[in-house]
Amino acid sequence: MAGEAVPVSATPVHFTEAIDYFRSKVNLPTNSWSDLMHQAHTRAFTVAGATSDALLADFRQALDRAISAGGRLETFRADFDRIVAQHGWAYHGSRNWRSRLIFEMNTRMAYSSGRWQQAQRLKATRPYARYVDVHDARTRPEHYAWHDIILPIDHPWWKTHWPPNGWNCRCHAQTLSERDLKRFGLKVTLEPPAIEMEPREVRAPDGTAETVWTPKGIDTGFGYNPGDSWLRGVTPAELRKPLPPPAPPNPSAPGAPPSQLDAVPGSTPIPQLPPLPSTPLPPVSKLPAGLAEEDYVRAFLREFGGDIGQPVLWRDPSGTRTVITDELFRNYDGTFKVAKKGRENLLLALVAALKDPDEIWLGWIDAALSGQPPHYVLQRRYVRRFDMDERSGRVAVFEWTSKGWYVTRLAPSASSADFDQARYGVLLYRR
Repeated sequence: MAGEAVPVSATPVHFTEAIDYFRSKVNLPTNSWSDLMHQAHTRAFTVAGATSDALLADFRQALDRAISAGGRLETFRADFDRIVAQHGWAYHGSRNWRSRLIFEMNTRMAYSSGRWQQAQRLKATRPYARYVDVHDARTRPEHYAWHDIILPIDHPWWKTHWPPNGWNCRCHAQTLSERDLKRFGLKVTLEPPAIEMEPREVRAPDGTAETVWTPKGIDTGFGYNPGDSWLRGVTPAELRKPLPPPAPPNPSAPGAPPSQLDAVPGSTPIPQLPPLPSTPLPPVSKLPAGLAEEDYVRAFLREFGGDIGQPVLWRDPSGTRTVITDELFRNYDGTFKVAKKGRENLLLALVAALKDPDEIWLGWIDAALSGQPPHYVLQRRYVRRFDMDERSGRVAVFEWTSKGWYVTRLAPSASSADFDQARYGVLLYRR
């Protein structure tokens, strides 16, 4: 293929941030590249089509050597040939194309994450980042146009546009100080390009499809900042209280959420809420009282085929893929936080809401702190009615956003109007 004569090596990332990023991942066998999307890659090591733990472990070891020591593509290809022969792996594509893809994407994403972590640590003295492309005929038009965009490190644009931004993307980001700006005659970009989200349909090998919202100009699966996701954790933390429902939409208001949600393929705009199902409430059991915190977490994870330290890739009934891990129930210091306010009694109701919901809703919601400008994030809500006992409620609402998750239960006396408070946005799924 064109360009194969050019020697390629991993960037010699001898700083620990990039190495820690790669080594912190958990091996996760997958059938296809589409099995895992966006932030999920920051915590999971995958090779598309590698469904064997042993095969993944060997690839991981070879890539670890390249990332920690700045290995060359030719060296990795020798490992690639040995691993393929040893495991009899029938991969798709040519040998040169597949080995280059695996090598470059893992090394570049590790480097990207490491650079972001360094940028965060040094932002007091180097508070800006500059988008740098290769500026040649092979560069994507959008990436070419982003060259020399200079913004504060904490500007929201970097949450989605920190390079690389696609397969074989050669762009990178450069941090700058005030002195650098003056020295090189550079200026901070006053009006960065708008982040225009567009729906992309991704099909899995089983024929099912998922809509992935991605910024225009960025390849599907790349619309996130790997270093930022790694620092924050791919699994959102529990919120102390639920995010408030959105106010009536005002598209002309400053910071209004994107309007493209109205066009989610396969979704059903609801002009009027459908009536509640008249079927009897399905029974849900409680877990035994007095268990250790980790036993409650393990009981929850095993319902999805996972365990503590063993994340599982799970697809909800609407087709959305999510990584279920024990991080859902951990404090920021790593300790568990399950048995409080009787929530451990609701874990199986939470499982039921996720695995077999009555409805799944999707909508934009303002996650900004009080007094801060609007900051809209997508929120999925899994709504499930259940029958447990006279004290445990009758409805579980599991809310999931990039900012965090929260589970609400409605009292046994809850009316249809109370239930309807959780039903806004777009209906993605109904049993």
